[in-house]
Amino acid sequence: MILKGVKVVEMAYYIFVPYAAAHLADLGADVIKLESPAGGDPLRNYHAGTHHLPFGDYNWVFDLHNRGKKSLALDIRTEKGQEIAHRLIKETDVFITNFRAPALKRLRMDYDTLSAVNPRLIYAQGSAWGPHGPDKDKGGFDYGAFARSGMMASFGEEGTPLVQCQPAMGDHIGGFQLFSAIGYALYHRERTGQGQSLHVSLYSSLLDAGSFSLQSTLATGEPVPRKSRRAAGNPLCNSYRDKNGEWFQLSMKQPDHTWRDFCQALGRADVEHDARFENTAARAQHCQELVDLLDSIFATITVDEWDRACQGKEVYWSRACTYGAVAKDPQAWANGYIVEVPHPDMGTYKTFGFPIHYSKTPVQVKAGYAQLGQNNEEVLLSLGYSWDDIIGFKEANIAL
Repeated sequence: MILKGVKVVEMAYYIFVPYAAAHLADLGADVIKLESPAGGDPLRNYHAGTHHLPFGDYNWVFDLHNRGKKSLALDIRTEKGQEIAHRLIKETDVFITNFRAPALKRLRMDYDTLSAVNPRLIYAQGSAWGPHGPDKDKGGFDYGAFARSGMMASFGEEGTPLVQCQPAMGDHIGGFQLFSAIGYALYHRERTGQGQSLHVSLYSSLLDAGSFSLQSTLATGEPVPRKSRRAAGNPLCNSYRDKNGEWFQLSMKQPDHTWRDFCQALGRADVEHDARFENTAARAQHCQELVDLLDSIFATITVDEWDRACQGKEVYWSRACTYGAVAKDPQAWANGYIVEVPHPDMGTYKTFGFPIHYSKTPVQVKAGYAQLGQNNEEVLLSLGYSWDDIIGFKEANIAL
């Protein structure tokens, strides 16, 4: 596996940063999750009461973000706990955290301290708002960054309530950016021998995700309006409903190239040759008329009928799937985006796979998460501590 032999220490709670570390584990890194003995990551006690999602008997939320990791329960508020953590860091390639800067300084887990312990260390930090500026030490979650980044105010149609993001969507965007940034830092260290710190924020990640629209405002000084589907500009990049009320999305970004095939799929030569719709500019000028016409046509057929009509034609579209439909999508299964893997307690387990394919180093996703402190003895022995030392740590409540 591509990161086999890379050692990672994660000191992070909730979703954003643990998701990045979980992907490092997916690629074969040895990831040790450093947690407080007093309950550990609050996500261990997650329940679905704050969200509309089904939960069940197994903490799948914690599993998705902590699969493949070991757990070291250590009280680093103590001098001895910090000594143990620093001994661990001395043998570590990557330290990854979402603790805020003042807390890291207080715990002697800040970059200056740890880079002195290990100059080759990659120190990766995730935050809500970034490493500089008036809000650098403020906490936050992805819902706040979703709002502040401009994305919330850009979704939906004018006059409708603002659209909420789905749970952890911003966390996963930011987590994957952090995961990717660590890879480049490891590459730089491979070339130069130099460790370094890096920082990714939820705010920066969601600004980046919406940078197409942000750049429009930066370039023109004009705000980006919320889009009405009846004023889509390009009616061939718009959502429609079939006769059963099922939504689907047309996504033809080169409408002049696909216009003929699209009209043939509709079975409407009259639409193809209508002067109001003869090219992109004309369709934009008569957008509402064409959207209304397509609404009336699609209201007479089913999505399955539309699918058959599009076979062999340059028509780009997709069903607007529920996650229930995605869970059964043969395309997702064929590419390993959804996988069924062995599970230590449940036999087998269906989970999200890995979004990248490597030809020489295939990814092996693991399910099942370590219990709090499950790997304490293993990790401490590997650092050269004796059984007597470990018993002493337990008696002093420094480690589980």
